[in-house]
Amino acid sequence: MLTPPPRPNGNSPHTFLQTLLRTLPLHVLVAITIVGGAALLYTNSVSNRGTWATLGSWSLTALYVIIAIVGGTVAGVLDAARQMVERFEQALRDWFHTLPALRGAEDTRNRDLSTVRQEYETLLDHSVAQAGRRLRLPQWLERLIRGALRGMVVDRFMASCTARGIHVVAPQEFRNWLLAEGVSLGFMPVLDQLSWWRYLIIGMLLLLAAVALTLAFLTS
Repeated sequence: MLTPPPRPNGNSPHTFLQTLLRTLPLHVLVAITIVGGAALLYTNSVSNRGTWATLGSWSLTALYVIIAIVGGTVAGVLDAARQMVERFEQALRDWFHTLPALRGAEDTRNRDLSTVRQEYETLLDHSVAQAGRRLRLPQWLERLIRGALRGMVVDRFMASCTARGIHVVAPQEFRNWLLAEGVSLGFMPVLDQLSWWRYLIIGMLLLLAAVALTLAFLTS
């Protein structure tokens, strides 16, 4: 019988909302400071070139600030999601350490691969749902984690057994494989994807700031 993951202790991770409230303001503030500041420098450099130039430069500054707010918000959400995935991975590892206690002595016999697949797909779905409710993950992040675990963890374990010619496995073999490499394989693509998009957005914001600084230098 499946049991929920262990309850968090006093040092338990924050919920997604708490993490977001901590990271989002910093990302937005930094984005506005860098991108908006660069646009403001450009505005000051053309302030003595007539009304239309000043109006256009202030419009550009306003556009840059809006882009900075949007970009900083998205980057903050992605960073909060990355932190929660890391905490989720640790919570899942802690739970998998208890897997031998989830089964009685009569359940230690080997099972065929199809039975193992069904059992552990159910177990992973159960663990994701339990931890997702505890950490209050948004639905899109929970679906991303569940898809990665099913696609990379269970399927990879089945493929490794087939490649070795193993058709029956004991429950503890799956648990050992999860702790050795399965969990890392499942979460690595999610973490890489979240980090890649965050760095892409940050890079685009820095590029916008560089363009504004270049224009300010050329017009000064």
